[in-house]
Amino acid sequence: MTQPTLSRLIQDMEVRLGLPLFDRLSKGMALTAAGEGFVPHARLLLFEMEQAVETIDALKGLRRGTVRIGAVAAVTRSIVPRAAARLLKDSPALRIDMMEAPDGDLIEALTSRRIDLMIAAEIPANDEIMPLGECRFDDVYTVFCAAAHPLARQSDVDLDKVLAENWIMPKPGSTPRTLFEKMVRQAGRGLPIVAVETGSVGAQLSFVAQGRLLGWLPHPLIQSDVASGAVRLLTVSELTLHRRFFVYRRRRGLLPDAACRMLSFLPLVGADGASPPFALPPARS
Repeated sequence: MTQPTLSRLIQDMEVRLGLPLFDRLSKGMALTAAGEGFVPHARLLLFEMEQAVETIDALKGLRRGTVRIGAVAAVTRSIVPRAAARLLKDSPALRIDMMEAPDGDLIEALTSRRIDLMIAAEIPANDEIMPLGECRFDDVYTVFCAAAHPLARQSDVDLDKVLAENWIMPKPGSTPRTLFEKMVRQAGRGLPIVAVETGSVGAQLSFVAQGRLLGWLPHPLIQSDVASGAVRLLTVSELTLHRRFFVYRRRRGLLPDAACRMLSFLPLVGADGASPPFALPPARS
């Protein structure tokens, strides 16, 4: 679309709506308050049109569309790649748009329709989000250190010993940091010194492997470094956390066909521990 054509379309919309959507400035255009209010509705209309086209393509047997899925780091390195490989083998015309982020960012992305499925730990009750099922996935947060660290030679490590060391952690307020601090306080201890703060998993692994800092990450994120001998797991019972993961969707609207196909390849667990036959729960219109 050419710039003059786009300008005419915007002007026609403003005439129909009775308010300007943009302020025309010397260096470009900026949304007005009316424009800001119109944006989420415009995005919703575009999203629903895309889903309508994908639904028709699915009825034609074309199996096109995009799986828009978000997950926390531990899941993007385990469950999702395996499910994606099976999905793409079954439906080669599909695309996968993968988002890796902390729980809070994933919730915002799901409610704003940037993703259609979310895999994360259990979240508080939410009027806009509903769980579809639990994933069969063993995820454990564990303390780890460099292979050359003095504590690496001990089979069971005392809690007070590890808390006396310096640590590398994500920023305050992040889910892992909050969980860690809660467990330390539940054990009746004071928080350790966090010498380095970073949200990068790679940086946490590198800092630990090449120094004396201790880290705390899920097994799927550190298993390759453990296998290579770069880091060692420390058995500290008070700081060992098993997590459960669930698949979530928005309560309102249809779940795209591509997302439904992805669900059929995720390891969902039924109430009896067996894989349940997949069926979509009813959604509010």
